[in-house]
This record gives sequence, structure tokens and C-alpha cells, in this order.
Amino acid sequence: MKLKEVEIIVMSDEEYGEHLNQLFERVKRGEIHEPEPHEILARTAEDIGKILTRERLRLLSVIKEKKPESISELARILKRKESNVHNDLTFLEGIGLLELKESKNHVRKAPAVDYDALHITVPLTA
Repeated sequence: MKLKEVEIIVMSDEEYGEHLNQLFERVKRGEIHEPEPHEILARTAEDIGKILTRERLRLLSVIKEKKPESISELARILKRKESNVHNDLTFLEGIGLLELKESKNHVRKAPAVDYDALHITVPLTA
């Protein structure tokens, strides 16, 4: 089994603009044929702490391990209010750290995490 990973990278606005320019050029030249490794960009190291709170990390771990079939089930496992779990799920889905998939009964949404590790890159240069 191949280990799937997500990388969180701290990147300034200038670096981000250059990153996008290079990505667009590679797409135009036809150099990108398969999805790139999943990356999430943060503007500052402090943003990482806002993204990966203790509860959100616990939530991701429980989803990966227990594979709950609904948000309600996940909230029960975590012993948290369903509304708070829903808010965290919505945020994490919005930045690409999880998916809310249609569950077996096609009525509820089941949270899914399809990677095994998060890697954080913080450049030490300005």
C-alpha cells in the first residue's frame, strides 16, 4: 500500500504568485498529466496552528481510523456537539483536508480522509 501524504507549505504572497505562474506554464506545456501531490498553502507559520487545531487533528485521525458513516456518528465518537463538528468538517473540506461523500443510504454525508500523513514545510528564509 502506497502512503498518501498531504503537504502544508508556508508561502509568502510573492512566492505564491510565482508558484501559480510556474504551475500555469507547466500546464500550458503539457507537463502535468496526473494530479500533483496534494498541497495546502498557508501565508504564515501561525496559520498552520489555526488550521490544525488539536480538535481538528483528532477529528482527522478518528475519521481515518473509524470511518464514520455520518457527521452525527463522528460527533458521538468525538463526544462533541454536532454543530461544532460540522463547522470543523466544512472548514477542513474547504481547504482540501477531507471529503464529505454521500453515504450508503444516499441521505447523509460521510466524512472521508484519503491520506495517511500531513507534512509541514516552513522555510527559514525570508
